[in-house]
Amino acid sequence: MPTFIVDCPTCKAKVAAEETGRAEDTGFDDEAGEPYGWRLLVGKCPRCNTPLAAQSRQLRFEGWEGEDDDVWSDAVRVHPKPPKTFSSFRIPHSVTASLTEADIALQGNANLAACVMFGRALEALCRDVLLTTEEKKAALAGTGKKKIMLAEGIKQLREKNFIDSRLFDWSQHLHAFRNLAAHPDSDATITRQDAEDLQAFVYAIIEYIYDLADRYEEFRERQSARKRPRPSAAEMFASVLPKDRK
Repeated sequence: MPTFIVDCPTCKAKVAAEETGRAEDTGFDDEAGEPYGWRLLVGKCPRCNTPLAAQSRQLRFEGWEGEDDDVWSDAVRVHPKPPKTFSSFRIPHSVTASLTEADIALQGNANLAACVMFGRALEALCRDVLLTTEEKKAALAGTGKKKIMLAEGIKQLREKNFIDSRLFDWSQHLHAFRNLAAHPDSDATITRQDAEDLQAFVYAIIEYIYDLADRYEEFRERQSARKRPRPSAAEMFASVLPKDRK
């Protein structure tokens, strides 16, 4: 029986899952002008029999741009405990890309790498919400003031009431773990449980600043719309009625 390597959340280890089914979607994206390929692999853990599903993306395509063979990415677990998704469209790519890398590192038991990426995600969040559009453009062009780093960003988030005291305390812990993980002269030991706790925090702060803020604004708009007086029938049809009927 074929197998695929995937992270088992129950065993907390990479296992060779026995493949019991797969779905595959390949083709050519006319808008992007390039081929694409995705696989969904279904199986179970050989140790604990936990049902597992993982996704793999095609990286190279036989016959495309001189490639000799098809090449697929490592399988990333999507069930159980799939990657976190957010509803806000305001979350920048630098944040979501860091979260994706962190999740991949966590599934591979690379806890130090995961903590570095969680810190990168939070630092990108700080720059997104604390800098104006003009300051972001200047920073990209290299002409602006010094970029906001993680420690200063966390401090400003609290001072400007983007986060409360509890989230601020969590942020301080993440900053400390990120520094331990990023500096080679440190003998840091970060357990998987530590990394998963930090992951939960980063998800919470992103959801708090983006998703819940967006939902609250939508709620306020609905409430304001309900309070506005409803127009009368004459006002509603004033533009379509003949002048002698107004």
